[in-house]
Formats: sequence, C-alpha cells, structure tokens
Amino acid sequence: MSVTAKNFYRRPLPDSCVDFASALGKKLFSESLQNGCANIYFKLASQFLTQDEPAYCGLSTLVMVLNALEVDPERVWKAPWRFYHESMLDCCVPLENVKRTGINLAQFGCLAICNRLNTRVMYGNDSNEFLVSLRKTLVESVRGDDTVVVASYDRSALGQTGAGHFSPLAAYHEESDRVLIMDVARFKYPPHWVSLVDLQKALCSVDPSTKKPRGYVILNLRSGTRPLIMFGLKANLAINDSEYAMSVIAWKEFLLCDPLSDEKEEFQLCCRRFGQCFAPHALCCTQKIAEADLRSRCKEGVDEHSEACKTIYSEIRQTPFAQVFSSSAVAALMLAWPYEPSFSERSDRLYILTNEQKSRFSMDTQNEIEQLTVQISTLICCTKSPPQLSRNGSASSKCSRSKQANGLDPCSCQCMFLSVLSPCRLERKCVLADAVRNAVRLDSACEAVCKRVDRHERFLHHSPPAEPSSVEKKSASRAK
Repeated sequence: MSVTAKNFYRRPLPDSCVDFASALGKKLFSESLQNGCANIYFKLASQFLTQDEPAYCGLSTLVMVLNALEVDPERVWKAPWRFYHESMLDCCVPLENVKRTGINLAQFGCLAICNRLNTRVMYGNDSNEFLVSLRKTLVESVRGDDTVVVASYDRSALGQTGAGHFSPLAAYHEESDRVLIMDVARFKYPPHWVSLVDLQKALCSVDPSTKKPRGYVILNLRSGTRPLIMFGLKANLAINDSEYAMSVIAWKEFLLCDPLSDEKEEFQLCCRRFGQCFAPHALCCTQKIAEADLRSRCKEGVDEHSEACKTIYSEIRQTPFAQVFSSSAVAALMLAWPYEPSFSERSDRLYILTNEQKSRFSMDTQNEIEQLTVQISTLICCTKSPPQLSRNGSASSKCSRSKQANGLDPCSCQCMFLSVLSPCRLERKCVLADAVRNAVRLDSACEAVCKRVDRHERFLHHSPPAEPSSVEKKSASRAK
C-alpha cells in the first residue's frame, strides 16, 4: 500500500497577526508610511524573496538584506551579474549543515560580518528596558534607508506553527505599537503585523542549539572593506565537529601551561602546538583564489582583487608566525585567534605579540584577520562547550590536570611539543611518528601553496618568478 506524505498549501495566520494584504494591514501600512515609519520597506520589498530551503530562513533573510543595502559581493552570480544568492553564504557554516539544521543567531552575525555588514547582535530578555531599546532601534531603522533590523524569533510564541525563524522588520505603526514582519517563508505565511510586546516574547525564547535566548540583529553596510578573500576555515567543517572542539580544548589547556624561560623556544613551541591543533582546519589560500573563483569575479575587479591578495599574502608571510609554520593559512588563524585577556601568562604574551603584528598590517590584511576572528569565535561559541578550565595569572601557575573520560591528560606539564598530543589524536591512539609525518605533509602542502600563489600572481601581473625564500627552501628540503 502506497503512503502519500501529508502536504500543505500555506497556513492561516493566527488572530494575533494581521495580514499585510488585509484591509487593516493596508491601513496600518498607510499610516506608518505617512508618519515616516516605513521608509526601509521599499528597499526590502524590492528584494523580497522566498527561502530556497525549509531551513534557509537565516540565509534568505541575509541575502535579502545584502541586496537591499546594495552590497557588492564581488562575485558573479549568473554571468555577467554580481548579486547575492544563498549559495554564496558558506564562509561560517557549511551549506549542507544549514539545509539540515538552519543557523543560529551567532552564526547569522558571523555571516553578516564576513559579507561587509556592521553587525550588532542583541539577545532577548523580558525587561521593559529591552522593549524600549527595541522600539527605539526599530524606529531609527524604518525611518531611514541604510539600516535593517532582523528578528530571530520563536514562531510558536506568536501562535504560529514551527519554532525558530529569521525575517527582516520593515515598518512600524506607532499608535498600535505593531511591527511589520517580511516573512521569507512566503510559502507558509504572508507578510504580517504583530504587536511589539508579542515579538519581544518571541525574541526571549531560548534556542536549544546555543542555550541562549533569540534576539535581533542591527545591520548596515561597513564601507571600505571586502569579503574574505585569502584565508578561512574549511567550508566542510561541521559545526559540531568533535575534532574541532577537542582542538580548542587542547589549545586552551596548552595556554594554561607555564611558558618556557627562553622566549625564542617558547614562541616556536606555541606555533607548533597551534599548528598541531588547527592546521587540519585551515583553508589553504590557493583554495580561496582558485580559477573557478576568479572566473566568478568581475573582469574589472580581478586586478584589484589580485592586488589585495598579494598584499595580504605578503604581509602574513613576513610575520614570524609564517616563518615557523611555512604556512600562511595557519599563521593567519593564529594571528586571528581570540585571545582572552588575563586567561594565562602564555595567552597574554601571545595576545601582545599578535596585536603588535596586526598593527603593522594594511587595511585589507586587518580586515581579513578581523573576519577570521569572527569565524573562529562563532565556531567556538557554536561547538559543544569545552570543560571549564581554571585560569591562572601568575608565573607559578600549573596546567589544568583534569583528565578526559578515557583517563588521558589533555596536556602534559612538561610542555614539550611532540609529547603534547591533542585529545582527539590520543583518542584515536595516534603515535608520535604519525604526528611527525603529518608535520612533513603540512610543510609539503604549504610549499605547493606558495608555488601556486606565485604562479597565479605571475599570470595576472606578468611578473618574472621570484627567488624562493630560505624558509621555502627549507620546507622543500624537509618535504623531500
């Protein structure tokens, strides 16, 4: 016997919501427009779209906002047009993950920042101060045409079916204290008005994926910047990837260890430890400037783009981090790591050193590192929380000695690189020789990266091949 899956043609709006196309809905909009509280509506309406996938509400909302604010993606959507599409928003969360589970508020903010938007994330609470602030922010947004407020709310709190959802807010009716939601799930509900008090309740709902309340995001264009172009975290990295979570734990445990007395040895130890933890997650720079990606860029912008690539690559390669790693991608991740003030003496030293290096960078490189920091912070926020680590601020402090469930120490107090294996490697019973082989493979891969970037630059600028640096010669020798 065949079984036919139940299907639906839209859903009726609950009584608490007013259909935008109804007589009352039109009246509310007309009065809002007369009072100057619907200016942003026209920019949003011109880019109103229906989400491509059932769980794409976050991506579709962001695409709608990016196109409404006229942000140039610097990539071709369908030749010859440059235009944002959901498929372009994969820098913080793999698209396959989004199709299954959607995105949360932190991930939405990460994607917005990576695509040139100033982003302020406000988590919901039930206080009157929050309601007053929301109303003030909303009025400022709808009266202008350069700032959009996006709500991350619980549908069930509005009497609708479903749970977490994203949509932009397009107008405000002062007399009735209602807000217009441009619902991107147009197959389910039309645009509708809801009271701001009801929306506040929906914003206070706790997101089970983060254990934090939902909220709203304030977005506007961040001029003078560009999207990530050189480095990043691998697009196929799962948000709940246990290996990444354990790498974070291992690195934080290492930061809690006492630093070595010799500054040079200490620096090299820190770099090698970071590389051991995060080299598998670094996105190789040649993957960011692959031929397919170049073809997707406008012809007029190729020279500008490649010049920015050269600047970023050159400045990262000149840092002492890249000289230890022989990998610009891993060096960029270490420079972008969100070091917590007063976490430990070792962490504070790295914080000062990385800030010194970043202060010398050009605007393009600083922008690249800042966006990497957002990516890393978002992933840390959205992975399974690591165990609480005891902070230390004195030179006499010792490593955290908390053992994993398998009885193995996540960090050795001897603080020797080859004897400090990450927990994920220990769980897989990897031996010392395996770690050494991985380091050799990393150096070999980095050498290939350098050569491919050099060929790419010569192709675009017709420049003669450069002599390899001493570091690159050593990398090639070790790879052989």
